[in-house]
This record gives sequence, C-alpha cells and structure tokens, in this order.
Amino acid sequence: MKNQQQSLAASLFQNRLWCKLFAAQVISLAGSGVTTVALALLAWHLAEGNAGEVLGLALALKMIASVTIAPLAGSVVRRVPRRRWLIVLDLLRAGLVLLLAFVTEIWQIYLLIFLMSSLSAGFTPVYQAVVADIVSEKELYTKALSFSRIAYDLEQLLSPALAALLLSVMGFSWLFLFDSLSFLLSALFLFWAVIPCAASSTPDNFFANLKFGLSAYLKTPRLRALLCLYVAVASASALMITGTVVYVSEILGRGEGSTAVALAVSGCGSMVVALLLPGILEKISIVRSFAVGIICLCIGLGFASFLPGWVLFLFLWFILGAGLTCIQLPAGLLVRMSSHPDDLASYFSANFSLSHLCWLVAYPVSGFLGVHLGMGGTFLLMAAVVFVSGAVAWRIYPQPDLLEIAHGHTAFVHSHVHDHEDRHHQHIHTDSTDEGHSLIHRHEEIRHCHAFTIDFHHPYWPRD
Repeated sequence: MKNQQQSLAASLFQNRLWCKLFAAQVISLAGSGVTTVALALLAWHLAEGNAGEVLGLALALKMIASVTIAPLAGSVVRRVPRRRWLIVLDLLRAGLVLLLAFVTEIWQIYLLIFLMSSLSAGFTPVYQAVVADIVSEKELYTKALSFSRIAYDLEQLLSPALAALLLSVMGFSWLFLFDSLSFLLSALFLFWAVIPCAASSTPDNFFANLKFGLSAYLKTPRLRALLCLYVAVASASALMITGTVVYVSEILGRGEGSTAVALAVSGCGSMVVALLLPGILEKISIVRSFAVGIICLCIGLGFASFLPGWVLFLFLWFILGAGLTCIQLPAGLLVRMSSHPDDLASYFSANFSLSHLCWLVAYPVSGFLGVHLGMGGTFLLMAAVVFVSGAVAWRIYPQPDLLEIAHGHTAFVHSHVHDHEDRHHQHIHTDSTDEGHSLIHRHEEIRHCHAFTIDFHHPYWPRD
C-alpha cells in the first residue's frame, strides 16, 4: 500500500495545474498564520487587558462573514471566470491585510477582519470546487484532500515559529507586509494556472443560484448527515481552542508554552491521519471513517471530563486531532460525489457556510459552558453532543448509499442553456449549433437511472 500511495502522490504532482493551486494555497496559508500572531499582538497593543475580548469578537465576525458571504459568492462566481475571481480576491486580500499595519483604533480591526473574512469566504469554496473539478479520479482527489489537510496542520504548527523568527528582526506591524506579499505570490501562481471555465446546470439568475446551493445541499440526505457531523466537529474543536489554555493554566497549573505543546500534539494527530487515511479509504467506506472519527471525539472528550494529568491529556488531544481529520478530510469527497460537476462551487459554498454556522454557535457556547459548568462538566456535555450528532448522522445517512438511482420525470416544457452531452437534452445538433445553447423544448415523461444529484432537472431527492 505504501508503494501505491507513493505512486498516487507522484501522479498528483504530475498535474501541473493542481501543483500551482497547491503552491498558492501553501503560500497564502503561511502568510495568514503569521498574521494571526501579528493580530494578537496588535490587539494587545491597542486593548492590553481586553485583548482576549477583542480577539473573541473578531473571531465571531470572521464566522459571521463565512456564514453569510459564502452563499453569495457561490451565486456570483457563476457569472465570472473562476481564475479571474480567485486572482482578484487574492489581490484585494493583499491590500486589506496591509492596512492592518496602519490600524490605530479597535473598531478598525473589526472592520478589516470582517472584510478579510468575507473575501476568504468568497475564495475558499471556489478554490475547493476548482480542485474537485481538475482532479477527477477519486484516489487522486483523496490524496489532494490529504495534502490540503496537512498544509493546514503544518500552518498551525509552524506559523508561530516563523512569526517568532520574523519578530526577532522586525516589529509586529511588518508581519502584515509578509502576509500581503504571500497573497500577491498566491495571485501570481493563479495567474500562471489555466483554470477551465465551469458551466452551470441552473438558470443564470442571481437569486435562484443563491437559493440553489443551500437548498440542494439540505435536500441531499448524505449531506444532511454531514452537517450533523459538522456539529460534532465544531463542538469538539471549539472546546479545544477555547478550553485548552484554561485547562492547562488553571487545572494543570502549567505555563503558556504547554498550551502551544497541547495544540501541537493535536495537530500531529491530525497529520498522522491525513497521511494514512487516503490509503485506508481504498479499503473502507467513508461512513466508517466518520464513525471512527465520532468514536475518537467521544473518547477524547469523555476521558477529559475526568480531568487527567499532563501526559494523558496530551494523549487525548492527539486522539481528538485524529478524530477531527477522520471526519473533515472525507467531507470533501462526500460533497463532490453529491454534486453535478457544473454545480461544485454552489455545493462547496453551501458546505463552507453551513459548517461555519456550526462553529459560530460552538465558540460562544463552549466558552460560556467552561465558565459556568467548569471544564469537567463542559467536556462531558460536549462528548454527549458529539455522540448525539453522530447518532443522528448515522440515522440520516442513506443505507445503502447508491450513487445511481432510478427515478422518473413528468412531461414539461421549458428553456435554458445546455450542451451536447446533457443526458436530458438529446435532440438533433448540427455543426452550426453552439456547444452551449438554449431553445424551448419539451421533456417527455421518462424513467431512467444515472448518478443522481440535486440540480435544475432534479429538484427533489427520489423517495424510496
């Protein structure tokens, strides 16, 4: 299996378009990680003792932007070339992050963070859709998701060290310049990339497209199950982020460096799974990976409720990091298999928005519970939330999960743009007919079987 995984990695890196996109992602992640450190220092510089409150509100604004802007972006991007869209957003982010170096008031932090997060909410789902589009084979796409997960984990581990290195030779305001340059380099790699244009299976109507992504996502049973799993992921990860420093400092009585070590151990657990899971998913189903993830989260949070010592705490955090990746890495596979290729941006935008809605709720709830229930009670309650979320997801997920579903269409007349390969428009095409064209046409009543996704011709999931 090791040789097979090496072969897959080699094949993936032969995809020059993916390599350029991955390079753009890694560079922008490095800059963003450094900015996270610089932002904390800026908040301390302006607010001193209230820096935690400032960062908490900034994080909430980031989540609000992610929830509200992503569906809008999924609708707008259908009207513009994806390559141009991604480059423009990178350039705008480069300009905005540079403005953080000139901030003198706390409200300016809030405004710029909201705008930056809005641009990221427009960028990330489209980037994910492009990767899903250009890496067509399931095994290679799983490997691409693995590399993406590892990049995120390495950013969390290495960015503080990189920031510390830069701070040894410059002031924290200059770190924002570093991030700005990273976005410019990312835009340069995207400029060199030839990203194919995407068609759409839905009419060119902004409000229809805005509704389509969220509606299609929630009408798909396996994606409704995925949303329940995101509740579990958000509950566990939010408590890890908000509760680690409290547990390490107040319960264990250790210093700030121990908090970084605990989070680093969690990141190591995530990376180990990210390296191994692509090969494992060739032998087990995605559902089993999800089940293992839920079990790991329940074990980690459940045993943490007994307030363990330092060594066991680190072991539990390793398990939690592994469990989170068992769920988050295959999630991209589930979104792609549930979407028509032309609608990937809408589905990934809905996934981005709804998953961040879970975090928007989980962050303040975990912080509130930690204060009023204590860490032991909060760990136990969140373990229960994870268990219930996993049970509901298991109940919702279709068994068996068939990709090709027999279904029927009633007769109707309509008009919209379609191409020659559309299975629902097998009329006569001449040499002069454009590849993408529109005409008023009638669909006869028909029953057939093919890979089923919610789209313009399939607005509802078939009943059993």
